[in-house]
Amino acid sequence: MNIEITSRHFTPSDELKDLVNEKLAKLDKFNVSLTRCHVILLKENAAEESVEIVAHSKGHEFIAHDNSSVFEKSLANSVNKLSIQLKKQHDRIVGH
Repeated sequence: MNIEITSRHFTPSDELKDLVNEKLAKLDKFNVSLTRCHVILLKENAAEESVEIVAHSKGHEFIAHDNSSVFEKSLANSVNKLSIQLKKQHDRIVGH
């Protein structure tokens, strides 16, 4: 899976990039062939940091978004939302 990280209004640290890669690697267990993930990290103001993940697979696009006071929490919540979508898609495929 190709992971693209875009940051707006700040420069992400290497630790944050590694955390993004680590969290997104967990999405492979759903057996949905994700081809590309675009992660948008946005620092809106001093108290608000948001993460948006757009995951592409063959014929489908999955989007998850979350706001929080720290990127780590926003990233974890976004990955959880995305994993729910992927699990539903996997269950639809297996059910047919």
